[in-house]
Amino acid sequence: MGNNVIGSHDALLDAYPIYAMNKLFIIIRREYVTRVKSKGFIIGTLLTPLLLVGLLLVPSLLAGRGSRNDFRLTVLDQTGDTFLYDRARELLLVENARFDRFHVSREAGEHTQTEARKLELNREISEGRLDAYVVVPASVLDEGKISYHARNISDFIVTMRVEGAFNSAAAERRVQLSGLNPERIRELSRQLTVEKFNERGQGEDRWKLITALLLMGLLCLSIFGYGAHIMSAVIEEKQSRTIEVLVSSVSPFPLMLGKLIGVGLVGLTQYTVWATCAIILSGLSAAQLLAFGSLQLPHISASLMFFFVTYFVLGYFLYATLYVMVGGIVSNEDDGQQAQIPLLFLILLGPVAASFVWRQPDSVMATAVSLFPFFAPFAMFVRIAVGQPPVWQIVLSIVLMIAAIFGAVWLAAKVYRIGILMYGKPPSLMEVAK
Repeated sequence: MGNNVIGSHDALLDAYPIYAMNKLFIIIRREYVTRVKSKGFIIGTLLTPLLLVGLLLVPSLLAGRGSRNDFRLTVLDQTGDTFLYDRARELLLVENARFDRFHVSREAGEHTQTEARKLELNREISEGRLDAYVVVPASVLDEGKISYHARNISDFIVTMRVEGAFNSAAAERRVQLSGLNPERIRELSRQLTVEKFNERGQGEDRWKLITALLLMGLLCLSIFGYGAHIMSAVIEEKQSRTIEVLVSSVSPFPLMLGKLIGVGLVGLTQYTVWATCAIILSGLSAAQLLAFGSLQLPHISASLMFFFVTYFVLGYFLYATLYVMVGGIVSNEDDGQQAQIPLLFLILLGPVAASFVWRQPDSVMATAVSLFPFFAPFAMFVRIAVGQPPVWQIVLSIVLMIAAIFGAVWLAAKVYRIGILMYGKPPSLMEVAK
């Protein structure tokens, strides 16, 4: 009976294209409105920008409270010379002005060598009156050793700063004792600033690759999330027998296509809201509120966002169609989780294939993986971000993806047609092959 219903509606749709389009729009609207009005979508869409703002502002607020960033350090100087202390203190105060605020004091004399003084300082650390102390022995320049005592020696950021300051001070003192001028040595050993340009004279953008990788990761997570979501929706409708009511009004192909487009529009709506929030934050110079002050938000060009949206839509349709196919085959969520494992590996291979692009974006391997439809959303997008592939290759990758989408939709429609009305028992591999 189900096949007769499907056949009659296929004939109706063939005879009345306008009727078919109206049904498609109704399905798209149903899928879109139902998900956009859900509490999960509203909370997730609004909460994500708030969490991002919190991640940006909380470090700044914590940094603004000086008592939490004050680091009290005592130096037990046994060298009899203030050079090491003075230079290390200068480096700690200057280099770390935007991080922890150091308060450094010096103790000299015979009492600095006694274990009793160390016990007193350890007691101060335990009581919270001191954060750390450094013992600088008289033979520090010969033996090259100092000792660092603190309650939290696993705070590698502070320990590296203290270690770096005393290393630099000791190196300068050795240079000074050898009869050379430390200031002149620093001037002569000053590192070069390398400005990088490609053959077209374009300068290096240090954020370009980072931005591309972040957007690629976002694309991968989107395919995972919305693909699994649409698969779960198909399985849920099969289990609740809602699918039979829908098929009595519309044939499987527009039903499947409407689900793909509807869920895809939900994803684009969510990213539009997030992109708008990102633009507002960028316009308000949110980077100035960061704890590290000099960190700036990456600049994402309009062309890069255009290609991101393009490959997001194409990648979504390609992989979501495969998820619909999986949802049409299985009969419950447990089977769906198992059946989608090969699909998950295929998606994860995309970022792996994109790794061939980072160092040699114009190589044969990079070109091949960026043209392969299942890898193109990741590899070609990275090529566009880090380099400038020929326009014909970009166009060819889009054309090949569109062709792959049509092929996947055609195949998924066949599987979806026989799978949606099978209740209780999923179709066998032989039935799917037929």
